[in-house]
Amino acid sequence: MITVSSPVGVNQVGAQPMAARVASLNGVRVGILNNHKPNSLALQERIVEMIGARYPLAGIVTKQKPSAAIGAEKLDVYAQEVDAVITAIGD
Repeated sequence: MITVSSPVGVNQVGAQPMAARVASLNGVRVGILNNHKPNSLALQERIVEMIGARYPLAGIVTKQKPSAAIGAEKLDVYAQEVDAVITAIGD
């Protein structure tokens, strides 16, 4: 007898609608949600620098995950601190 296990996981997270886009980047508080992968923070900071050259930003709030494999905590609180978020991966 051979037992076959399926590698297909079960998605236990319900679908969420995408957040509405901001009307303009003028005066927004930009969040950087970094996943701790090599070079990702440098990429995100450069993107914010480029945005800041074109639009007056109200501030930047960086949230650093402890590891790429671990989900970010307290995203509801973070969402209240920023108007738009830039997230990226790197390696």
